[in-house]
Amino acid sequence: MAAAPIPKSTAMTADVPDDSDTDELDALLGASARYALGGVDGDAFIRWFAGVLPLLCPDFASRFRGSEDERRAAYSALGRLLWNRLPLPDNQFRPRPLPEPERNAPCPCGSGRKYKHCCAHVESLPDPFEGMSPKGRPEGEYRSAQREGKPVSLLLYVLGQYPRTQLRKLPLAGLDLEEIGHIGDQWRRAGRALDAEALLERVFEAPDRLDARAQFAFDVLADCYSDLNRPQKKARLIERVAQVRDPTLRSAALHRRITILADRGDRTEAWRLFAEAQRHEPDNPMLATLELTLLMNEKAYERMRERGRFWIGRLARDRKHDYTDLIGHISELIADPTATMLRYDGDARPGLTDLQRMLAALPPVECHYAVEGDDGVAALAPSPALDALAAHWRTLTQVGKPVLTMLDAGDPDAWARVAPGIPWLARNPLAWQSFDVLDDLALAVQDANLMAGAQTLLEPLLARAHALLRLVLERGGIGAGALPWNFVQNRPALRLVVSLYYLRREEQRTDEALALARWLVTGLNPDDNHGLRAELVRLYLERGDAGTALEVCERYPDDGLVGTLFDRPLALFLLARHAEAGAALRDAHAARPNVLPLLVADSPKEPRSDGPYLEIGGQEEAWRYRRDHRALWEGSGALPWARGIVAESRRAHRR
Repeated sequence: MAAAPIPKSTAMTADVPDDSDTDELDALLGASARYALGGVDGDAFIRWFAGVLPLLCPDFASRFRGSEDERRAAYSALGRLLWNRLPLPDNQFRPRPLPEPERNAPCPCGSGRKYKHCCAHVESLPDPFEGMSPKGRPEGEYRSAQREGKPVSLLLYVLGQYPRTQLRKLPLAGLDLEEIGHIGDQWRRAGRALDAEALLERVFEAPDRLDARAQFAFDVLADCYSDLNRPQKKARLIERVAQVRDPTLRSAALHRRITILADRGDRTEAWRLFAEAQRHEPDNPMLATLELTLLMNEKAYERMRERGRFWIGRLARDRKHDYTDLIGHISELIADPTATMLRYDGDARPGLTDLQRMLAALPPVECHYAVEGDDGVAALAPSPALDALAAHWRTLTQVGKPVLTMLDAGDPDAWARVAPGIPWLARNPLAWQSFDVLDDLALAVQDANLMAGAQTLLEPLLARAHALLRLVLERGGIGAGALPWNFVQNRPALRLVVSLYYLRREEQRTDEALALARWLVTGLNPDDNHGLRAELVRLYLERGDAGTALEVCERYPDDGLVGTLFDRPLALFLLARHAEAGAALRDAHAARPNVLPLLVADSPKEPRSDGPYLEIGGQEEAWRYRRDHRALWEGSGALPWARGIVAESRRAHRR
């Protein structure tokens, strides 16, 4: 709230409020919106405001000088300025400003004197609410906006008084959709994703009526669905917006599809759609960040810098628009992609940069576990000191419970849960020897959807856990023994190694990925509760080692995993055991009839997602098998054979 000197003897002692002022004023604006929504008129609001300002904002009020009457006049003037800018729901969220008082009329402050003898002497008081733009702020609340000298939306405080049920029925007439989008974003970043979801879903009840002004609201609602782990809602939103008339909204939906494809690892399709987006809207500046993000995900940093310089030059030549902020963002990104992404991640996630600093200077791994058991089957038992630290960690992060208990369970609040424990880790270095702590941190990083998470944070966490487990097993004397999943105390360590496998696979470090999968499936956890046997079989087939792939399949003769179910007949085909291959493929087709038709189809449409959990025998399961394995069938020459099995099945069905 920018303050300026007040005429005569009443004055502010400084031009910019300090932190205590901004906290107080934030509370005052919320209380003012709440009082205004009670149906009072402007004069009543001004009298209330003048009385409540020194109570709610004592530090701010102490900066006014002069007599009691002069201070009351200044408070009344501030109340009038605020009332004249407050968006009122019963006026289609527009202000209902009061007329300037007549000089000989009674002063509206209620003193009983004429206006010219009372409050008129502060009529030149600068409007401290003038900078409160109807476009709001894209991040932070009042404090961060004021520190940066950026505008705040007063509508934020008005809508903040609405319960969630009313937000879902909010009348949209008179509301600026860009402002609504920024308010939703502020709420989402402040941990109020459910409120933001309710507000923005109201906007998108009839998306075909919307235009480009709703683009930011669309992006924020999609982010809310990600934060709240609602993939089906997100997919439906993107699908609906992709069909609207407005080209800007259609383009935003297309950009979201591209990002989702890239996150899934379907880079070929992501780039195909990117080319389509370029054809539709070649001048859309968001293509710049989209292309650079795709290149960064592929770790194509040189190409990313080259394209970044291209976009900087192109945007700088556009005289119709000011792209200074976007050019600055691109310049930072290509100078140091990882540091830039981590900084953006850290702005919304307290403790993130502190964790990065700690990971860069971790203590060496030490063994603080005993390995209990016999016959090569064991359970990990932490030392009393380490067990006590892990228990304290859990009380800090989730009231005595582990952050997550299942791989890929998808907890959108995971980072918020571990954040209070980050400063504690700096004071308790022994905790870095705990699989429980490492597991909680790794799961939080995975579920936080970080732009730079894998390279900067996840990699050192998982690599440390792998080294720690190797040391613990070596000291325990069972280097090649098993740590079964059904022993709960083994699960954090096993989960960390499985996560490291997927990271190595994503990084295309296939030798390391193969070694980890083989260790887990044939050694650490022979029951393979994570289904890595299908991954192991695929890795062997990709290397042309059909014999070893078949050996893994034979370890699980009644396996129901779609990967081993269909890769077993492929391995038999490659070994020229054609009769066995045909029988195995027919059995697999009978068990999962959706897979083969989708596998052999030339250009099938991707089916709608089954939701957060994969449906056994569903279309999405079949699509995933096609996506990950079709190249194997094509390269081996087995695809025509598979088509023959499909045709044979169809003929039998018609008979």
